[in-house]
Amino acid sequence: MMKLIYLLLFSITLFVNEVASAQTSSPSLPFVVNAVSGSGVVQNQIFDFSIGEMVLVQTFQATNVNLTQGFFQPLYLVKEILDVRVENNVLTPNGDGKNDVFIIGGIEKYPNNRLRIFDRAGRLIYAKDNYQNDWNGYFNGSPLMEDTYYYQLDFGTDGKIKGFISILYKK
Repeated sequence: MMKLIYLLLFSITLFVNEVASAQTSSPSLPFVVNAVSGSGVVQNQIFDFSIGEMVLVQTFQATNVNLTQGFFQPLYLVKEILDVRVENNVLTPNGDGKNDVFIIGGIEKYPNNRLRIFDRAGRLIYAKDNYQNDWNGYFNGSPLMEDTYYYQLDFGTDGKIKGFISILYKK
């Protein structure tokens, strides 16, 4: 069983009978119920679960929610996350063998990946299918300026990750 090593933000689906009505005493809470279709979504707090873990769900009447009719049953969906990690998001491409390339640990498990890197203006400066930890901060054979760039790493049906990469040169 793989342990989720980061906090997972998830939603709870509420199933409410057709005559249900609910109110919250705090309008800032992200609480939505659609009684016509019988379902709604509540954005919940951040939790840490294991893949395949059975999650005990307790139905309760919260103090900030007044459920005047009906019932609700929260259902949790715990998905397997990508087993990859960004090893370095700061590149110093000077040939010393340290932080010279953008490294995604575990990328070899996802050969159908697609990496795209953009500059601050949103222009595509690098794209590669089946990325193999080989981008060195160059664009068309020339080193990029010292700056922050943004990446999207798409794994198809397995999901995607995105973030930033900073390129720094020793002064």
